[in-house]
Amino acid sequence: MNNLKLKNKILLILLLPLITIFILSSILISTKIEKERNMARTSSYIEFTVKISTLLTSFQKERELSILYLNSYGKNKKDELLTQIKNSDENLQLLNTFIESFKLIKDDKNLLEKINLYKKDLEALAENRKKVIDLKISISDLVSYYDKNCLNLISFFDDLLIYSNSKELSKSSQAYVSLVNVIEKSYSEKNIVKNIFEHSSITNSNYNDFISYVASQNAYIEVLIKNLTLKELELLKNEAQTESFKEVDKFRGVLVSKVEKDVLLSSIKEALGFGGLIHFYKDFVINQDENLLNKIQKSHTKISRAVKEYKRLEGVSKEEIELLNIIESTIDNYMAKAYDNNELNETKEMDLKTLRAIETLSKNIYGSNGSKWEEVSSKRIDSLEKIKTQIVDDMIMDIKSNVSTLDNQVIMFLLILLAMIVILFIVITLMTNKISSSIKKFQDNLDEFFSYSMREKDEIRLNQMEGKDEFALMTQNMNIQVEKIEKIMENDKKVVIEITDIIEKVNNGFFEYSIKTKASSKELASLVEIINKMINRTKLKIDSLNILLNNYSQGNYKYRLDEVHTRGMYGDFGTLCSSTVLLGQSSSELIAMITNAGNDLEKNTKVLANSSNELAISSTEQASSLEQSSAALEQITANIKNNNANMNQMLQIADELNDASTHGSKAAKKTSLSMDEINEKVKAINEAITVIDQIAFQTNILSLNAAVEAATAGEAGKGFAVVAAEVRNLASRSADAAREIKTLVESASLKSNEGKVIADDMIKGYENLTSKISQTKEIIDSVTQFSKEQESGIIQINDTISRLDSATQKNAMTASNIDILSSEVSKLSSRLLEITSLSKIDEKYYEMVENINLMKEISKYKNDHINFKKSYFKTLDSFENCTVVDCKSCNLGKWISSCEAKNEEFTKVKEWNNLKQNHENVHKKVQEYMTKNATKAENQHLRKTASEIEEGTIKVFDSLNDILYIEAKSNKR
Repeated sequence: MNNLKLKNKILLILLLPLITIFILSSILISTKIEKERNMARTSSYIEFTVKISTLLTSFQKERELSILYLNSYGKNKKDELLTQIKNSDENLQLLNTFIESFKLIKDDKNLLEKINLYKKDLEALAENRKKVIDLKISISDLVSYYDKNCLNLISFFDDLLIYSNSKELSKSSQAYVSLVNVIEKSYSEKNIVKNIFEHSSITNSNYNDFISYVASQNAYIEVLIKNLTLKELELLKNEAQTESFKEVDKFRGVLVSKVEKDVLLSSIKEALGFGGLIHFYKDFVINQDENLLNKIQKSHTKISRAVKEYKRLEGVSKEEIELLNIIESTIDNYMAKAYDNNELNETKEMDLKTLRAIETLSKNIYGSNGSKWEEVSSKRIDSLEKIKTQIVDDMIMDIKSNVSTLDNQVIMFLLILLAMIVILFIVITLMTNKISSSIKKFQDNLDEFFSYSMREKDEIRLNQMEGKDEFALMTQNMNIQVEKIEKIMENDKKVVIEITDIIEKVNNGFFEYSIKTKASSKELASLVEIINKMINRTKLKIDSLNILLNNYSQGNYKYRLDEVHTRGMYGDFGTLCSSTVLLGQSSSELIAMITNAGNDLEKNTKVLANSSNELAISSTEQASSLEQSSAALEQITANIKNNNANMNQMLQIADELNDASTHGSKAAKKTSLSMDEINEKVKAINEAITVIDQIAFQTNILSLNAAVEAATAGEAGKGFAVVAAEVRNLASRSADAAREIKTLVESASLKSNEGKVIADDMIKGYENLTSKISQTKEIIDSVTQFSKEQESGIIQINDTISRLDSATQKNAMTASNIDILSSEVSKLSSRLLEITSLSKIDEKYYEMVENINLMKEISKYKNDHINFKKSYFKTLDSFENCTVVDCKSCNLGKWISSCEAKNEEFTKVKEWNNLKQNHENVHKKVQEYMTKNATKAENQHLRKTASEIEEGTIKVFDSLNDILYIEAKSNKR
């Protein structure tokens, strides 16, 4: 490429777009052709699905006719079934013929597997048809077989979405697939509802299947509506307004209503039968129990509410209302008689009539009509088939329209491409010849100019070029600029000489100089400006550091450089500034430690002086107190001897009292045993009374049953009824006698239990008395022993007081010496505080310096981070990138991890999180600076990152100081 002439390069440049256009055109044409092929594939698959759909419809009708034939035990629909079988075979043959020439099978393995599965399942078709004709197959096996085949056929429709290569076709395919599923679910719904209507009963399984089919249809219809075109949607709306759709909805409502009715009838049966209103009524007539009356009322309310809810349901017939009125009348009769406390004489016929009404309501599905349902559901399916046909026709028409459009686009594009190629070729030839001539003259002029620039010639002679094109104007411009360049070069030599002189003066340590001569070239002028700025800004940084150090030298350690003075303190100057700040912080810590020590020393000397005075005073007072104590001790010794004699007498009295308490406890225990024996006898009597009471209850029940049987027997049972009445009277009297005996025995048992409780309380009282007497004896023994020990102890105390008297005299002399020493220490502490008071430091340093070890450790980590920056900044001149150690691997990072592992108290505060974040930011910013430097980023970006590094370093120092302060505060608490 480098050896090509400019003419050839220009020619190549102009040819490249032409080649690119040609390639892109070829790609576009191939894309259009591929789209056309895809359309053909889609059209082929749609044709395949049409065949599938035709066969599916035939199988669905064949399944329906087979079910009707089996249900009639071969009496109905035989001819129609045979005709439909013949029709299905024709559609099957057409599909198989199409499959043999179906090219997509070769490319789609999944499609081939489905077709093989479909053929395999159809192998048993002839056999199953023969079983149907011979009535040798169950309906469930028949439905299962046909459902399986239908599902196999429906599965082919799912792949239609794969072959739909446009948005419109995808939506139409989705609508087509949804409609196929709706039709299949409609056939299933039609069969199950017809079965329900024929048997006039609906099982949970049938109802669940019915609901599932309806819900599936609704879901597919929602998808269908979203994907139909406006024309197809209008057709669907028109069909949905037909009578068949409305009638189907009515029949669905009948089934839903039937389930609701069955729930209400179940509630009525439960509240009316055994354990319900009639049962409670019969018990109430016998027992007259108020609770039974409440149960009767609750059952009546429950049945009445269910009847009213049944009547409020939509589409309730007159027959149903009449039957419900019978139920309502029956429960009202029972309720009225129960309130009036009257007995119904003849309830058998009324109960039987009510049960028949409930049974009639349960068995019948009001509003059902099997033949009407079959008619309207078939019409609805035909309407859906009509919509399906419309969708297929629209899809085929859309494909044909797209193929025609693609053909026209390809032809038009080829014509336009050919015209563009011819025009471009002519233009390229003319322009390359003109440009080549102009470039030759311009090249000669450039050679002359560069010879002069390299000092190979003292003057320059340029060819003149006539005209106003770019090359002519460039040549004319060059002659004008050459003279300017010569003047610029001479002036720039002077500037370079002055720069050399000024740099030497700066190297000698003087930053007051600046470059005065103005450069001609922009680059050199920028260099002069940069050098002057560098000298000036370096001087400002040194002055700022001097200001900071001057304040430190005057003891003002609270001084901080403001934003103006810290501007530009990056890199090595930033490190120097950080080191100076660290020096100020270390000095503040030292002053704080001295101040704290001076304050503590001053406080302690005051305490020492006060203590020595108090010691002298207390020693004098102690001496006089000891004399008084000695006299008092002699009196105490005499009193203790008298106490010992009294204790011996109390001990004898306690022994006599203990014997009396033991005798009383034994008598109380005998009383308690007698009460227990009485209780046992009473329990035995109670058990006998219970047996009598049970016999009376059973006799009463037998008499009631006998009365019921006598009433049933009529005239023949009158004598038996008299005997039953006498037996009932006898049972009642036995029960009354048993209750009176039971009352007397329970009273005796109660009195016996009260006597036992009193005896038990006496036993506990005697035991408690014995325990207290024993404790009193032990206390008396203990007091006697302690009195003897006190007597010997007081003698020893007398000796000790004598020795204390001499020690007190010595303490008075020691207190005088301590007072002199505390005065000297007080002067020393005052001197220390006077020295440190001249320095100004932050108040928090007085708290921070409590933990010296932690303070030294943190100071080391501060210094480490200054050295950490310097170690990486040393390599900046090589412009090589490096990986900065992460924030967890440096010494400070390891210390942070160690503190968190030890669960130090200060790691739980927000300042600790600030420290971690600031520390991590410093490492990130150093890495960012090294990376930007390696890529030779612009200085303004480097300056921003350097500023952030220094700000972050100071924030790390402040965060470490905060940790010191918090740790000191927590230790004080």
